[in-house]
Order: sequence, then C-alpha cells, then structure tokens
Amino acid sequence: MDELVDYYNEQGEVIGFCSRDEADTKNYIYPNVLVFVFTGDKKVWIQKRSLSKRHYPGLWDPSACGALAHNEDARTAAERELLEEMGIACNLTFVEKFLQSFPGEDDQITRSRMSYLFIGISDKTPKGKDEVEAVAAFDSEDLLKEAKIRPEDFVPSFEVEFQKALKGYKSIPEPFK
Repeated sequence: MDELVDYYNEQGEVIGFCSRDEADTKNYIYPNVLVFVFTGDKKVWIQKRSLSKRHYPGLWDPSACGALAHNEDARTAAERELLEEMGIACNLTFVEKFLQSFPGEDDQITRSRMSYLFIGISDKTPKGKDEVEAVAAFDSEDLLKEAKIRPEDFVPSFEVEFQKALKGYKSIPEPFK
C-alpha cells in the first residue's frame, strides 16, 4: 500500500490527505523534511540519490530528505529520514518552514513542497543506506560553488535549500558547533 501524506494549501494549512502517488500525480503541495548534517570541522554531508529513485535519480541531495507521513510531525520525520538514509542520529535544530517550487523532471510541470528544514552537527560517518547511492562531505563554500557551476549534478532545489541551511548553521553560537 502506498504511504499516506497530508496535502497543504499555499499558506501551509493541511487541507486533506491522500496517497503519496496521488499527491504526486495531482501535483498537490505536500510536506517534506530536509536535513543537512554538518561536521565539527565545518563540512557538510550530502547524499547522492539512488539510481532507482523515481524523482531525480543519481543527483546530489541534502544529507536526508523525504515526505512526512500522514499526521507525522516534522521533527519525527526528519529524525526518521536521517536514520533511514544515513544511518545516524543527532540533535536536530529546526531552521525554517517554507514553500518551495522547482521544475519537475520533464520541465513540463512545477512541483511544490512545504519544506521543513533542519540542521544537525555530528562527527559520525554516515553509511548511506538502500535509498542512497553515495555520501560525501564537502567544505560548505566549495559545495556552494560546485552547485552553481554544475547544477545538473544536484536536485533542482538544492542551492536554495543549502543556502538556507548554511544561514541556520552560521547562526548557531560557536561553542555549540
């Protein structure tokens, strides 16, 4: 059975729920979590999506991301996705909730998600799981440059998401990094 997800209006209010496949087919706005995990030496872990993924296979993505299940809160979903995709757990800090739109794979439609962005700090080395082709740690500034130079290697929303995550990371007081 396909997982159930809530879907939202543009103000971020839940207006119903349906299967994830239906939400994708009808291009509903549904919630997702985005997690960027930074290391103690100020690098960030990202993942390359599995080649078997329906959306954006083989492209670089945040440390972890995924849809919220019906009635699931964002923090629980972020913790679940991080454990499922990277095999690690760490304290997560909520950065912001925002509506984002990006081109679909065929550029014929625009997909929208109500995104809940979290950051974490951990020196654990992720072990990319089934949904992950590879993991890598990058210097934050180098990663931003790479995303600008080679956007075709990243999911279409990556640069916007990472800039928001980096701003959140930089706002954390130094002793806590």
